[in-house]
Amino acid sequence: MTKKEIQEALEEGDSLKQIAQSYTEIANLKIKKIRTQVERNRIFFEEIAKVFALVKKLAVKQKITISKPKKRITMLITSNYRFYGSINSDLIDYFMLATHKIETDRIMLGKAAIDFFKSSHTFSNYQEVLLKTDQPNASELTMLVDMIKDYTQVLVIYSSMKSLLIQEPKVADITASSSLENSSTGNELMNFIFEPEISKVLHFFDSQIITLLLEGTFLESELSRTASRFISMDQAENEANKFIKEYEKLKAYAKRNSDNNTILENFASISALRNQKYD
Repeated sequence: MTKKEIQEALEEGDSLKQIAQSYTEIANLKIKKIRTQVERNRIFFEEIAKVFALVKKLAVKQKITISKPKKRITMLITSNYRFYGSINSDLIDYFMLATHKIETDRIMLGKAAIDFFKSSHTFSNYQEVLLKTDQPNASELTMLVDMIKDYTQVLVIYSSMKSLLIQEPKVADITASSSLENSSTGNELMNFIFEPEISKVLHFFDSQIITLLLEGTFLESELSRTASRFISMDQAENEANKFIKEYEKLKAYAKRNSDNNTILENFASISALRNQKYD
C-alpha cells in the first residue's frame, strides 16, 4: 500500500471509532436513564399479570368467560434500526422455532422482521406493522390492541435484558391463557368478593390490562436493545482501535522504508559525484 492509501485507511478507521464512541456514550446514558425505571415497572407488570391470571381462573370457576372469535395470535417485536448486534436475528430464530408447529396468526412488527420474512418466505400469511419509531405512541398502541383484541390468546415475543451482557428472547402471554391451560381451577383458589361483580372486572382486565401489559413488552424490548447496542458499539470501538493500530504499524513501516530509500539515494548521489570527480 502507498502512504496515501494507508493515511486514507487510518482516517476511515478514526471516523468509525468516533461513530462507535458516540453510539456507546448515547447508549450508556440511555441505560442509566431507563434501567431503574424499567426494572421497577417489571415488578409491577409481573404482579398485574398474576392478578389478571387469578381473575381469569376465578371467572372460569364461576363459568364466566369472554367469548372471542379467534384462537391465537403471536406478535414478534423487532427494531426499525441497526447497530444492535445479533438481537434481531436471535429474536427471528426464536420466533420461527416457537411458532412453526403451532396454529397461530402472526404479526411481524419492525423493519428487521418485515425485511427478513419478505425475503425468506417462511410464513405465507402474516400482518406487517411498521411503527414510526421502536416505541409506539398512544395511537399506535391503540391500533395494536385493536389488532389483537379478538383473540383468545395473545403471545408476544420480544427481547429481555437478563444482564448488561446477556439479552435473551422471551415469550409473554399477555392474555394469561397459558395459566388456564397449565393449572386446574379447583379448590386451591381463594374466595374473593368482587366489587363490581367479577364479570365486569374480567371485562376491565381484558380491555385495559392487555394494553398495559403490551406496553410493558415494548419497554422491556427498548432496555434490551439499548444494552445490546452499548455492548456492540463497545466491541466496534475495540475493533476500530485494532484496525488503527495495525495501520499505524504499516505507516511506520512505510515511513522507515521511505527514509531508507532516501538515505540510499543520497548515498548513491554522493558516490556518483565522487566518481565524476576522480574521472
